[in-house]
Amino acid sequence: MLTISKSLSAGQARTYHSREFTSEKQNYWSRDQQAHNEWQGKLAQQWGLDGEVGSEHFARLSEGQHPERGLQLVKHQPARTYENEHGKEITSVEHRAGWDATFSAPKSVSLTALVGRDDRVREAHRESVRVALGELERYTQARIGNVHAPETTGKFIAATFEHDTARPVDGYAAPQLHTHAVIFNVTERENGQTRALQERSLFQSQHYATSVYRSELAMRLHGLGYEIERGKHGQPEIKGYTQEYLDASSPRREQIKEHLQEIGRDGAGAAQVAAHRTRDSKELLSPEEVLQRHRELAAQFGHQADRVVAQAREQAHHHAQQPEKTVQQSVTYSRVHVFERSAVQDERAILQAAMDRSMGQATYGQVRHEFEQRVMRGEFRAIEQTDGRAAPQYTTAEMIRMEKEIVAQMQRGNERGYGDPMLVSPQLRIWTEDRHPELSPAQRSAVDEIFVSREKIVGLDGVAGAGKTTTLAVVREGAEAQGYTVEGFAPTSRAAHKLAEAGIETSTLQHHLARGEQPDTGEKRLYVLDESSLASTRQMHEFVTRLHPNDRVLLVGDTRQHEAVEAGRPFAQLQEAGMRTVRLEEIVRQRDPELKKAVEQLAHGQVGAAVESLDRQGRVHEVKGHEERISAIAREYAKAPESTLVVSPDNRSRSEINQRIHDELQSRGVVSQREHSINTLVPRQEMTGADRSWAQQYQINDILRYSRSSQETCIEKGEYTRVVSVNARENTLTVLRTNGEHTTYDPRRQMGVSVYREQEKAFSVGDRIQFTAPNQELKIANRELGTVEAIAQDGTMRMKLDNERSMSFDPLRHPHLDHGYAVTSYSSQGQTADRVLINVDTELGAKDLLNNRMAYVSVSRGRWDAQIFTNDREKLSQALGHDVSHQSAHTPDLKPPQHEIAETPKQEKSQGMDIGLSL
Repeated sequence: MLTISKSLSAGQARTYHSREFTSEKQNYWSRDQQAHNEWQGKLAQQWGLDGEVGSEHFARLSEGQHPERGLQLVKHQPARTYENEHGKEITSVEHRAGWDATFSAPKSVSLTALVGRDDRVREAHRESVRVALGELERYTQARIGNVHAPETTGKFIAATFEHDTARPVDGYAAPQLHTHAVIFNVTERENGQTRALQERSLFQSQHYATSVYRSELAMRLHGLGYEIERGKHGQPEIKGYTQEYLDASSPRREQIKEHLQEIGRDGAGAAQVAAHRTRDSKELLSPEEVLQRHRELAAQFGHQADRVVAQAREQAHHHAQQPEKTVQQSVTYSRVHVFERSAVQDERAILQAAMDRSMGQATYGQVRHEFEQRVMRGEFRAIEQTDGRAAPQYTTAEMIRMEKEIVAQMQRGNERGYGDPMLVSPQLRIWTEDRHPELSPAQRSAVDEIFVSREKIVGLDGVAGAGKTTTLAVVREGAEAQGYTVEGFAPTSRAAHKLAEAGIETSTLQHHLARGEQPDTGEKRLYVLDESSLASTRQMHEFVTRLHPNDRVLLVGDTRQHEAVEAGRPFAQLQEAGMRTVRLEEIVRQRDPELKKAVEQLAHGQVGAAVESLDRQGRVHEVKGHEERISAIAREYAKAPESTLVVSPDNRSRSEINQRIHDELQSRGVVSQREHSINTLVPRQEMTGADRSWAQQYQINDILRYSRSSQETCIEKGEYTRVVSVNARENTLTVLRTNGEHTTYDPRRQMGVSVYREQEKAFSVGDRIQFTAPNQELKIANRELGTVEAIAQDGTMRMKLDNERSMSFDPLRHPHLDHGYAVTSYSSQGQTADRVLINVDTELGAKDLLNNRMAYVSVSRGRWDAQIFTNDREKLSQALGHDVSHQSAHTPDLKPPQHEIAETPKQEKSQGMDIGLSL
């Protein structure tokens, strides 16, 4: 894999060159005790640098100078100390010399090359690094300045140094083949100007370059006769080694893993910190002693490397098969996979997914050629870019078609309109509204605006806590009085239940679409789609293309809250294309004026101001330690458990908080000390639909649930099975059914499969529980909450749901359970509590989970209070200011939104009545 260091100063680079990159102690297997090193990159060719890396050239480039002439190519900024606007002393970094990009071979490859002494494998690693570095270089960018977007140059210069030992653990350096590539901080623009590198483009290409390296390495090893299998993290491993030998040969990896577990962190960034903190001293054993240790270890495990190399030499492939079919399948998989959750994708993401799918069966060059052919045929469409991205972006012809058809359906309905508004009689409008004195002026104006609309599709966009449910109750009453059948949908079960509070008969949007197209009875229908920002393009397209002539639609949502997990942003796109949109901008949920102000700031995208405001109010708490912060949240929750909601961005921390609150409530006697362990099912949410058709993505002991019957496999709807084996080459799964039979099938032939892993959880009487899957038999919605009232000897649970309904169930038959104290931000959307506690770890590995939508949704859940617990108060605004908004594949012809409601309630009402009179 590829890891990239933080930028190196000139002094660090020179020190690394003498002590690290060219150190004899790093190369015990090299015959001449010297590292293999060479210049790489287009600038190296341009400046005539070839072969071994000289220290003088290296030193000059470290200072931003021309390696031969010594001319200053990049302006050299010395470090300086100054006070920022808040009076804090800041020391700027000195000149960035470059970055250390390290390509590490998988452990089995290192053992084969070094312990097994197959120099061909070492050369395969070397060639794979060259190809991957060339692809990393392709997306190199120049920094033009703070005002101007970076320019993609595709040029850099790098010095590579090959090593064959890992850092020592207790004085022992394990065999580890890896290559350091020092990428210098200089590139050249098209006009010949030299500039500093834009480091962001390097880090954005890191995973892509890793996939290129792995793809090339797997193909080369396959050609040498080695049998390849995928490792746990997708890396190509050589078959023939026991896990015990691999672990024994990786003491450094185990050392880092143990440290990560101690500090409760994960992710590449945390691993780099752990690697630095756990370094041994530089004093190593002698080369003879180290090699003796390797030979002794190899002997203990039966000289596996020698045996693997001997088998490969016997089975070497003399001819390579043409992988056209594999390459085609891989690019098709990539298209389905990457565009399931995004309408627009970076070129690197498309190629990376295809390479991962074809690893060991096709080269990187073959994958890129197939992709470029499909671009020429129009299957992938390039998106115009003006934001300085390093790589081209693409969408698909299918996504463009669906987005165009959604917008066209709305615009046709608006142009044709209806002869009458939804409610013809002004008296009926006034009568309906007067029956609800609880409506605010803004809500009353919004109701009137909807009533006088003539369009087929109308939007209601309101800030969080604006009282949309109350408004919809009045709309429903008036529409029914006018002869409409009102039916409601929402993309999630929780949102559907919330919509039902408006007296509307509701179901999930997925359930409605699964019914298929219904016959046109001619009756007047008003469909209300709540939380429309959570609906994907595919769902919205299917929904609007089924509408009948007398159907009308009210799309309700908030474009500032979370968007769909799947691709698209149709609610926002329809507004941009001119959909008549009624707006509710007055917040009625927050009862605390200062908290309300912060929510208003978040609604307007003013994240920094909102965080500063919450901090002044004493609502931001810095607790640096992970464990300490989780405990602080649990203690705070226990002060008022009945009226508190906890929000955490990722499922791992959410699960940890749930467990800690459970323990805290037990210690206070709120929850019973007696625990009942249950094997619950946790969905593998990382798997896309394309993944579920690829056997390689399944794991032994995965639990599968089928929502469709299959005549081919004889598996019934609602049945559960357990994966007992995976045949990646044949793309088949073998599953164990509840009747004891084994069934083998190609996952491409079985639709409607949900994939879970088992996780044991302990529940007690008094615990808050949430259901993580719907159950029609129990009349339970996904994410529905309740409290455990009793647990029988046989494990049967009696629950009191939040809607006051009592029910009992057997967890063995419905194992989709979790503690219900903490939820993710996405799951919290639509919930309300008196106070909300929010966990924000600015060092979270999954950075995209911390964003402006998460901040807005989370803080706006609380009526009276919102408290943020973070590890770093200073980085909080930056972390929560991250924008993760979806992109559209197609930019529609922009039209002004029709009859948008104004923000001032008095003006809104006047405008609405004027429209009514003009009709």
